[in-house]
Amino acid sequence: MSEQLRPSHLPNFSNPPLNEVVIGVQFSPAQAYSQIHAGEVWSLFKEEFPLVEEQAPLAPAFETFGIPSPPVFNFELMTGSQHDRFWFLTRDQQELIQFQADRLLHNWRKVPGGLREYPRFEAIVSAFEQELHKLEDYFNGVSPQTLNCTQAEVTYINHIVLENAGKGSRHCDWIRALSFGEQDPDDVNCTWRRTLYVNDAPRARLIVEAKTGFNFLREKLLLLSITVRGTPVVPNIEDTVGFLKYAREIIVTEFTSITTEFAHTVWGRIS
Repeated sequence: MSEQLRPSHLPNFSNPPLNEVVIGVQFSPAQAYSQIHAGEVWSLFKEEFPLVEEQAPLAPAFETFGIPSPPVFNFELMTGSQHDRFWFLTRDQQELIQFQADRLLHNWRKVPGGLREYPRFEAIVSAFEQELHKLEDYFNGVSPQTLNCTQAEVTYINHIVLENAGKGSRHCDWIRALSFGEQDPDDVNCTWRRTLYVNDAPRARLIVEAKTGFNFLREKLLLLSITVRGTPVVPNIEDTVGFLKYAREIIVTEFTSITTEFAHTVWGRIS
């Protein structure tokens, strides 16, 4: 079903190097919510996500536009309660929901021994939309309110295996911009960012990160992470999901643009 719903104009690959997809929403903290309610939130998703882990909270992240302000350093004592972040995981741990007082995210990832193939973005965003509605209904039961979505983001993380010799061993074999002359560096760590405009107004930011890493087999990798983060025009679930779909299209188009014809052949480009 997800393949039928995939936009026909988007580039498509039969065997992309995709290792993880994260879609997420940041929202205003719910009124009258406290961490003692976290178990009730888990119960909304527990049937499909029966495992739970506690993690350190994510700091708020906002994309702003215009002339950057000079840095401001604040030194103050922390007061009030600290809200943890919770992972709700499927039994095979290939999918998880991340929840904290101002965030909801949904991850799909490859794990060693994982049997399920990537279900495609359409299936993930459809499930995530239902999860947002469940959370909004729950918060509304705690105190009358709707989910006020302040930021939304999509990240695709790719693991590109660098061979030891021959074609495919250099960064420029895979990423057009990573050309270093006659000899590659031992490792790479670079980031580039671009503002995205809609109707001549800045709407979001594209962030591309490329760095050297290793997988669990100790194979040398080029880790290519592409993120689009921004503010929905209307801070409700419907417009936020529309933003996530827009972000995905930007990411897939950018991925195809910055990678090489050799890479497309290896990954089985279909369209």
